[in-house]
Amino acid sequence: MKRIIYIMSLAVLTCGAATAQNTAYKAVVGTYVDASGALAVSDPSTSVAVDLVVEKEQTIVGPYARYAQKFLNMRGSLVDKSVYTLKDVKLSVIDNENAAVADVPPVTVCETSYLGSASEFAKVLPDRMSPTAISEEDAAANAANVIFSIRKHRMDLITGEAGENVFGAGLKDALEALDAKEQEYLELFFGKRVVTTSVERIVVPMVEGVQSYAVARVSASAGVVAADASEGDVVTLEVAPSGRSRLSSIVETDPKDKTAVKVRVADPSKCTVKVGDKAVVSAVLPIFEMGRTAYITDTSR
Repeated sequence: MKRIIYIMSLAVLTCGAATAQNTAYKAVVGTYVDASGALAVSDPSTSVAVDLVVEKEQTIVGPYARYAQKFLNMRGSLVDKSVYTLKDVKLSVIDNENAAVADVPPVTVCETSYLGSASEFAKVLPDRMSPTAISEEDAAANAANVIFSIRKHRMDLITGEAGENVFGAGLKDALEALDAKEQEYLELFFGKRVVTTSVERIVVPMVEGVQSYAVARVSASAGVVAADASEGDVVTLEVAPSGRSRLSSIVETDPKDKTAVKVRVADPSKCTVKVGDKAVVSAVLPIFEMGRTAYITDTSR
């Protein structure tokens, strides 16, 4: 036997923009013979997918961070840290059998704030010209001097002081090369900033009569954590049945009729996600657990 789960995805509606659904979403309840002649079991149920779009901003300390104030007159971060921010929340009804993988957006990484590796810094220490080892502070001072030299060369190119042989596309390429080299040296003092956006999908099976679900917590220091964790803001899914499943235009029949089929009618319920006390998104979704049971005529018999 095979288990059939009826599913219907709806567009996510923003809070206050939900409209009434005129179509009744229904599914057969129990054992029946499908169109192919196979014996099937239908158990209408609903799971709501709560997709939490989280941005992780990671700061990686540069090797010369403690010298940034001395040589560049600016403070650099002295501690590696990660900060998580909830950027968006999306709701949908999904197939229970494919809940773990269905339509989860991929992870994205913003690379605008660093060059090359996100964790390794460019090797820009000066070449050893004598057997005397150079101190870290002297190396930082040399790196700062290179930054000032690059800036002077850039200004010379822009003002024409570097000569008349660099212009047009050549000037653009030269400026881009100087910018990239300066960025390498600046990262030694101010570190790297890597922004990653990912989607954490939490599947919430609906339970008849239950209208509030603790989904997870969102922590600024740890991201999405379990709902029973001690840190972070609580993410709650609230389900408010509309009662329209009982007012649907389904034509019912006598349960004793030989052509009668038992079906479950989903209720178009308003689903709202709250972070703390703040509602962040709402959608009207068909929830079987909030609906009703009816008998209709099976026209295929």
